Amino acid sequence: MNLTKLLMTDYKVEMINGGMQEFFVQFHKPKHSPYQEGVWKIRVELPDAYPYKSPFIGFVNYIYHPNVDAMEFKEGEMI
Repeated sequence: MNLTKLLMTDYKVEMINGGMQEFFVQFHKPKHSPYQEGVWKIRVELPDAYPYKSPFIGFVNYIYHPNVDAMEFKEGEMI
């Protein structure tokens, strides 16, 4: 994951605790879809061993999809 490239996109990126290992990414849902007016927000946590250990990525808002676990995730709370 290249954080510099991510920061230069149209996505809204909020750093958590002033570091570069935890951040929120907010992006709009696809145009021309039933969800086009919505916004998704995910939390990304990069482990110390990244890229040798995979990052934690979780949805902050609820998402209903068969490939995504329906877990309650509140902003500022770790799963």
